[in-house]
Amino acid sequence: MVRRTIGQLAGVHVDPSMPAVVVEGVTETFRLYHERPGGLKERLYRLRRSSYTDFNALEDVSFTIDHGESVAVIGHNGSGKSTLLKILARILPPDEGTSWTNGRVASLLELGAGFHGDLTGRENIYLNGAILGLTKGEIDERFDEIVDFAGIRPLLDTAVRTYSSGLYVRLGFAIAVMVDPDILLVDEVLAVGDAEFQDRSLQRMKEFRDTGKTFVLVSHDLSAVREMCDRSIVLDRGRVVFDGPVAEGVELYRQRVATQAARRYPRRRASGRVRVDETSLLGPDGQPVEEIAPSTPVTLRVRLHAVERVEACSVGLTVTRGDGTHLYELHTIWQGVGVGPLTPEQEAVVDLRFTAHLLAGHYGVTVTVTDERGRETWAVVPDAARFAIATVPGGAGLVNLAASTSVSEGPALRLGTESVTGPIPVSRLERRRRER
Repeated sequence: MVRRTIGQLAGVHVDPSMPAVVVEGVTETFRLYHERPGGLKERLYRLRRSSYTDFNALEDVSFTIDHGESVAVIGHNGSGKSTLLKILARILPPDEGTSWTNGRVASLLELGAGFHGDLTGRENIYLNGAILGLTKGEIDERFDEIVDFAGIRPLLDTAVRTYSSGLYVRLGFAIAVMVDPDILLVDEVLAVGDAEFQDRSLQRMKEFRDTGKTFVLVSHDLSAVREMCDRSIVLDRGRVVFDGPVAEGVELYRQRVATQAARRYPRRRASGRVRVDETSLLGPDGQPVEEIAPSTPVTLRVRLHAVERVEACSVGLTVTRGDGTHLYELHTIWQGVGVGPLTPEQEAVVDLRFTAHLLAGHYGVTVTVTDERGRETWAVVPDAARFAIATVPGGAGLVNLAASTSVSEGPALRLGTESVTGPIPVSRLERRRRER
């Protein structure tokens, strides 16, 4: 018997000339109420007086996914990932914008959400299969495969409310992956069950992906993201901050996680013979900057104030990654430059110039003032400046090596006016067509 997809069962056909998923200007807003009334009387009394704040879970999100693409949606908790998948699955309607899919969609969002606790595992398999649009014959065809995949055969005729949480989720996962949709949406389900079940789940996902189906994954498991997907969409506070190759997206996400996890020091000024009154990071045009492109020349401007007379002092900077990794250090005395002499209450402005040969991420600068020998520290300003390197095509990693490529022998073909990083994320569906 030829197994039909959910789309075929429901009469939904895929138009290969159109993208699989299109999201245009989607905004989803929730109301966060400041008070939660108790009883009915209190609710009616406060009906017109309840105060709330609008929260944009998604804001002006747009992207297109072609057939056969495997796309990871990553970001911090609360960045809008699950909300986006619920909109794609038609669970939530967008408040603004449009979202449509080309083909039948199956979602693995809240596994086991449709189970009835008093029904047995066998009965819930048929119930969930019917919800997914399968006939009894189609469920019969898949039944043994579902049971064996979930590993619940000894408990098949037991009420699911007696299942452990792991078995409960495993059954939901097994039912969902044993149907063949055109588009599969997966939200943090690769971590269910024990290690053996996780391996089987991951393998089943790979099989689905390699058949040329469209695959959208939400996960914090960056290793699985790299292994399963060719493309990544990074969300931050409901907005798309990156859409491109998975390696670059994962690195940007790691940088943002490290930045939030790193300890934020107050802009304190240590007591000493000299204090730091002001610091600013300036771009090539002399204006303050917070985000720059890779390899942009910048200037850290430091304004000093002498507390007492000093003959000479040295000003230094230390550039660190978001997680505190030491990247670069410079002191004026290393270049034979001393600041001074300074009389009490006299000010001086020191410019430290460097080129940020870095790739996408968040970085911090610490300022120190020492004596002319660098032995005694007079002032320290952690987090004197913070800046971000914008994401641009051209490479992945930490530093910008300004690499270039050429074909020295054999034919070459210009693929476009924009540079692309390798490997180019060709959809698996196209790969399969070429192999044929």
